[in-house]
Amino acid sequence: MKRPAPRDLLRRTRARIYCFADTPALCRLLLDAGARIIQLRHKTAGDEEFRTIAREMLDRVRAFEDALLIVNDRVEIAWEIGADGVHVGQKDLDAGEVVRRAPPGMIVGVSARTPEEARRAEAAGATYIGAGSVFPTGTKSDARVIGLEGLRRVVTAVSLPVVAIGGITEASLREVFATGARFCAVISAVNQAPDPATALQRMLAACEHLPADERA
Repeated sequence: MKRPAPRDLLRRTRARIYCFADTPALCRLLLDAGARIIQLRHKTAGDEEFRTIAREMLDRVRAFEDALLIVNDRVEIAWEIGADGVHVGQKDLDAGEVVRRAPPGMIVGVSARTPEEARRAEAAGATYIGAGSVFPTGTKSDARVIGLEGLRRVVTAVSLPVVAIGGITEASLREVFATGARFCAVISAVNQAPDPATALQRMLAACEHLPADERA
């Protein structure tokens, strides 16, 4: 059976925690624990090292028919290896150019802190909006915090699914999803936990009975 287009898999997935990994081993651990969206985010790797990691992670993701690999920033490498998607920030490549050059069905996520940025990304053809930082986060110490109200304004500004990011923990999932966000992107609360697999499973379980945004 032909694998559905990445955008269709994103639309259908019931796993609402958006995960991050910078090694194939962590990628597989998270996949086995239930992750179905994983972003490769490795700011310090050179292109050759990044390419090797990306290929190995894609092999692990492809062992799961409903899992997705999204590459942060390195769009040329994402296209080269056949990743499911790319994610770009406001200071990275122009979102419209990325959308125009992306293969059909590829996911293009765009970061946005304001409704205006989110609407521009939607007009450019983005698949989803990454909005934050919702709370202060040690992962990105210079991140500007938009808070729950800022997240809500981004969500209501667009018809795209929104991925909330920044300082989100199991305890804050309910209030974050109450804004209308479709996914919560989580780094520290999972990756830095003593047992990342168990931490992820707890968060996935906590999402099961929370409000679900169905925008595609």
